[in-house]
Amino acid sequence: MRTRERGLRRGAAVLGGAAATMLLLAGCGGQSEGEAPAQGYERLKSPGVTVDFPAEWKAQSEAERPEAADAAAVLERDGRQLGKISVVLKYDDSRDAERAAASALGDHELQSKIEKFKDYSVSGTDDGQRINYSFEGTGAAGAPPKGESVNGVDVVGTDKSGETFLVRINAAESALSPDELEKVVETVKVVDTE
Repeated sequence: MRTRERGLRRGAAVLGGAAATMLLLAGCGGQSEGEAPAQGYERLKSPGVTVDFPAEWKAQSEAERPEAADAAAVLERDGRQLGKISVVLKYDDSRDAERAAASALGDHELQSKIEKFKDYSVSGTDDGQRINYSFEGTGAAGAPPKGESVNGVDVVGTDKSGETFLVRINAAESALSPDELEKVVETVKVVDTE
């Protein structure tokens, strides 16, 4: 009986150890890019953060995108830029999403109406913030038509190394409905750097 009990205990310990190892490995693995983008979408990749965008949009090369952006995609129609997504890594040196979001908020104070500023769950990190904002097109060369409503969302968080990032998404309503904009926002993901 004693030998049988010892055998059962040893078996339970081995199983318990294997389960603990599996949990540990699952927790340490981080997020990979996961599933492919939904049909009709493409993936904008930067080291550590990804976001999916409608296939009609065009990813910009390093030469085309703004210097501060680590990845970007735009939608242009008839010579006007109607939408843009930018990913900025190491957005600031705070290593805190709430502080970084306050910095991002400063970009919008003069020209935008702030709709919402709140904690936000970003896939792959526990430290996320979201700012919803809107403004009207100016009609300037290359910009959305004058008076057209433009909606935007900034997703701010910390990546796997603790650095802050900013994903800025904005689009004229004729280019991306509020529901479509939300669909893009929901694809922001922190992933392991390759």
